[in-house]
Order: sequence, then C-alpha cells, then structure tokens
Amino acid sequence: MNYFEHCQSVEEAKKLFRQLLKQHHPDIAGVEGEAVTKEIIQQFNSFLNGFMSHSFNSYYEDKEWKPNAEAVTPFQEVLRKIITLDCQIEIIGYWIYCFNSKGVKEQLKELGFWFSGKHKAWVYSGKPKKGRAGKETLDEIRAKKGSQKIEKEEKEEKEKVKYPVKLAV
Repeated sequence: MNYFEHCQSVEEAKKLFRQLLKQHHPDIAGVEGEAVTKEIIQQFNSFLNGFMSHSFNSYYEDKEWKPNAEAVTPFQEVLRKIITLDCQIEIIGYWIYCFNSKGVKEQLKELGFWFSGKHKAWVYSGKPKKGRAGKETLDEIRAKKGSQKIEKEEKEEKEKVKYPVKLAV
C-alpha cells in the first residue's frame, strides 16, 4: 500500500505521516505496528526524494545548464534534516532559505548553511559562501529562479482551561 500516493505537497505528506505514525506506532498497534511504521517512514522518505527531484527537474528542464545528479542528493538530504525544524523554509532556485530561524541556527550551521544578512535568512547552496554579495533582492531572485515555500501546519492551540467567574454581590 502506498500511503502517500495522493499527496500533492510536502505539507500534506507531513500531516499524513504524523497521523499514520500515531495510528501504527508499536506502542499502540503492537508488534505488527513496527513493520508498518518502518514501511511508512520508508515511503515518506521516498515521497520527499521524488517530490524534490520532480521540483528540481521541472525547474531545469528548459535551461541550458543542468547540475549533475550527484549535486541533487545532498540537497535532498539537507531538506530531510531540516523539515522538522522550527523555521520557515523556502526553496528558491537551487538554494534552501530558512527564515525566522534564530532558534535553530546552530543546527543549520552544522549542516553547511551560511547567514545572508541582506536576505535575513540562513542559506544552503551546497557550497561554502563565496564572500561576495549579489545585488538582486529576494523578490528578483524568486522571479528569476522560481520558488516554493514549504508551509508548516499551524500549531494547534492548546485547550484553555476556563475557570468559572464568581461575582461578589
């Protein structure tokens, strides 16, 4: 059974992934759940690989220059590692931008991200920073290279305990 065949986005797949893991976790589903959980994880990773490859290939299909296949694999690995971090992720061209990522900057540094002061984001390009800043704004880069935001589902509000109000009369 392919659990993620109907998913149209990374967000949709992540939401389904969490639901399936809650349902089939070995603590809940017993010994049979362990095998199903492993299959779900493997299928989710395959979905991410396929999704990223498709996005990457569709962007470069009409371009004269195309990066080689070995260059794509680290990109997918890095995305898989940061997908759960508390930051806004956007893929712009062949770079990963992480906005509002102050709390996870150390993890991003370890993965090879560098900070762009101009764009106020941590950036992963697969290569070390060259030391010179480009002149284009983020909107110009998005228009030129294309972009895709990885939307995170909104955090569910915690149930608020309502206390009865007593009026003094």
